[in-house]
Amino acid sequence: MEYFIKDDGEAQEVYSSLLIDNLSSLSILANKTAVRILKELSKGSSCAMDIARRLKLHEQKVYYNLRRLEEAGLIKLIRKEERTGGTAKIYSITEPIISAKLLDKPLVTTNSKIKIESLSLLKPFVENGKLNAHIILGDTYSHGKYDEPAVEGSYAFDFAVFLGNHLAKLDFPKYKFDTEVDGNDLKENLILIGKFKTNKIIQKINSRLPVYFDTENGISFISKLTKKVYDDPRCGIIIKLDSPFSKNKKILVIGGIGRRGVLSAVIALTQHYDKITENNGNIVKVVKGYDKNGDKIIDSVKFLE
Repeated sequence: MEYFIKDDGEAQEVYSSLLIDNLSSLSILANKTAVRILKELSKGSSCAMDIARRLKLHEQKVYYNLRRLEEAGLIKLIRKEERTGGTAKIYSITEPIISAKLLDKPLVTTNSKIKIESLSLLKPFVENGKLNAHIILGDTYSHGKYDEPAVEGSYAFDFAVFLGNHLAKLDFPKYKFDTEVDGNDLKENLILIGKFKTNKIIQKINSRLPVYFDTENGISFISKLTKKVYDDPRCGIIIKLDSPFSKNKKILVIGGIGRRGVLSAVIALTQHYDKITENNGNIVKVVKGYDKNGDKIIDSVKFLE
């Protein structure tokens, strides 16, 4: 993936970008109608019929320009919807920024990718160099339905170091225990770290998770996608989903069946983020940790789904 970096001397703004090598494909932008359609799609995904109605254009003219924009790579087909009388093709812009390369001469070549490649995974929890979320940990004293203390909070330190790599400014405090969370907190973007038994907010959203905790026979994960059951305490999940508490907000769950499962999820997210892909802005990953050097500490992970 390519990126566009805007640097004003004090902070950086990083955008995912479509890099154009074939400049002739940009000729479509000389067409005023095509540009109007592109701007309309930048507001949100849509189909030809809806675009034609909003822009007061003939539908065939919209179809023609959508086809040319797609051929140029500036828009993409994201899904099809069944509607009365037929099927509607839903399009969106490919990227928010379009870059054209005139000369293959980079200012810097580096193998240090963490700040760039992991930014999309942390969106919208990190924006413009600031933390835009509440981090919720399980309380350290025995509490809740299962009357257990959270002992996995120490793994949040590793995640905090990773998170700090992406922040230009820190505002404290940015975490709360699950016992301290109120209704207003739930309306924000949330990062939930912990086990099912020790984090009440994870319990609250469990039924909505694509890989959820099953508590009927001990504790295990069940995947709604593959129907697989995971019961090894070293198994963890990394899930990014729309918040059920507030529109346009997100929740990131870094959880595990056991304490070591939480560590497995933290290692996967912080050390193997290049293997974590998004689908329409969401993430569903199941991982399992291993102790390769035999020191009784999880030091590597395998992605199970």
